[in-house]
Amino acid sequence: MENKKALRSTLIAAITSMAASLIAAPTMAELNQECLFSGQIKQRASDSPLRIRFTSVTDGENARCHAKTRGARSKVQFKATGDLQSLPEGSEVLYRYQERKDGRRSWELMSAKTPA
Repeated sequence: MENKKALRSTLIAAITSMAASLIAAPTMAELNQECLFSGQIKQRASDSPLRIRFTSVTDGENARCHAKTRGARSKVQFKATGDLQSLPEGSEVLYRYQERKDGRRSWELMSAKTPA
């Protein structure tokens, strides 16, 4: 009786695991890389473009990040949304960068926290 319960719970766990991997697989298959960039807004002058100093880069949930292997002084450029322009200097931001296998790239502001 206990062997049947153990076998049944093992089978349920295996099926659940397989189902989860099938759901996640299409998302991972279309991404070449996904990075999470965290940093701080740095504004030098009011007439200069907004600058963010990224302090860490980590892998995303759906794909590895190739940007982590670049040098410490690497630069990235992207068009920021209007919401970001209104944040004060020192605000902490978290961005998700995704690059798809077809070459499309996107930046998404995940969170922004103003200084206390």
